[in-house]
Amino acid sequence: MNLNMLTAIHLVCCSLAIAAGTKLLSGLFVGHLIPKWFIAFFRCSLAASVSALLISLFCRQLHPMHWIAMSSVYVSGTAILSWRIFHLDGIWHSICVSCIPIVFCLNILLVTAQAFKLIPVLRVLSPTQSEPVFLISQLSVLIIFAVLGAIVAKRFRNRTNRSL
Repeated sequence: MNLNMLTAIHLVCCSLAIAAGTKLLSGLFVGHLIPKWFIAFFRCSLAASVSALLISLFCRQLHPMHWIAMSSVYVSGTAILSWRIFHLDGIWHSICVSCIPIVFCLNILLVTAQAFKLIPVLRVLSPTQSEPVFLISQLSVLIIFAVLGAIVAKRFRNRTNRSL
């Protein structure tokens, strides 16, 4: 498998994760944690993260994208454990619901990083991905999803129906 094919697989998985995450987050805003979108979102997110980590084998060094992918795997694991092992009992419901926007944000950050690598206009603006344009775009994504995560966590703090 070459780097271009792996990058394409990564982008497809990220796009599917973002689509499923959009559906899942829209359900969270109205107070429903939808199992089919939960499963689809985390499967696609984990596939995107694993493919990003496989890309690091070709690069022979870790870039910020790989650190984001590793973080996504850990946060996804926490959400899945809170659902499958702890059955959303007690604090685990809030932990699970809080992990969803975090993983969604990390997927957006992965796609943003790939966009700056692959789209010529963006590559000119930030060739090393450390220029202010890149950092501002990443920071804005983080702020948006921090607010989203706070809203979702607040909505589910007082919920008594804790099952999926």
